[in-house]
Order: sequence, then structure tokens, then C-alpha cells
Amino acid sequence: MQKKGIVKIVSNKRAWYERLLGAVFFSIATYSVIIFYINNGVAITEDYYKISFRVLAGLIVLVAFGIKFSRVLSHYFDLELNKYKAYWSVGPFGFGSWVNTNKLDRVSTFLNNKNYCEVNIWDVENNKYSITSFYEIDDAVNFGRELAIKLDIKFKERK
Repeated sequence: MQKKGIVKIVSNKRAWYERLLGAVFFSIATYSVIIFYINNGVAITEDYYKISFRVLAGLIVLVAFGIKFSRVLSHYFDLELNKYKAYWSVGPFGFGSWVNTNKLDRVSTFLNNKNYCEVNIWDVENNKYSITSFYEIDDAVNFGRELAIKLDIKFKERK
């Protein structure tokens, strides 16, 4: 018998220093925009547009690194309505949409060709939901067993 409610699985929660580094990149980007508009008034000249594009290129790089160091992927399973959502978030902002699924069948671990051990959830029609991967097989097996207990489904270990 499956449990009821929504189960949230955070698959790649960032370490504190990665979140701090992401915040530093976002802060530098914000500071750059403020300083740019304080020092340069808005004008319709060729020089203004050249400087604007240089600043924009730097902002794109800073924001990209900020997103890289602070993004988090969470998986939501609604066990009552048989729905699944992969939710990508950066701080309070995020996106993801609900997708209909079948009844969940099993949790499995699998050693892929890159020597990472993947943890996957499978439904009854063999649709795979990749949750996370580990460097160590034992860590993946322990996580998979705990997840199977939490979701009240069976666990299959493959090496």
C-alpha cells in the first residue's frame, strides 16, 4: 500500500560555500549594473551602446556563474494523483510542471558507463525518473533503500 501525499526529494542540494559563491556572483552583477547607471547617463550614442554591450556581456557571465553555483533540482511525487514534477530553482525563483505518471513500482540503483551509481524510480510501465547519482555504490544503495522505504515500494540493487 502506497503512502498518501506529496513526497519531495532534493537530489543535488548545494553546499554552503557553493551557495555563498553564487550569491557573490549575483551581488557583483547587481553592483555592476548600479555602478554603470550611476556613472553613465542614458544616451543614444554609439559609445554608449558599445559600453552597454560590454557590460551586458560581463553580466551574462556573472549571472551564468551565479546560476551554476546556486541551482537546485527537486523531485516531487504526488502519490494520490499519480503526478511527478522536476522543479529547478535558484533561490526563491524556480520552474517545473506536473506530469501525469503511473503507479510507482520500484527504486533501483545502476552503475552507468561513467562509473557513477544512479538512483532511479520506475513506474509500472517502465518509465524511468532519474533522481540522483553517487560516486560510491554503497551511498547510492543506502539512499535507494531509504527512498524505497519512504515511498513504500520495492528496491532493486543492480551492479
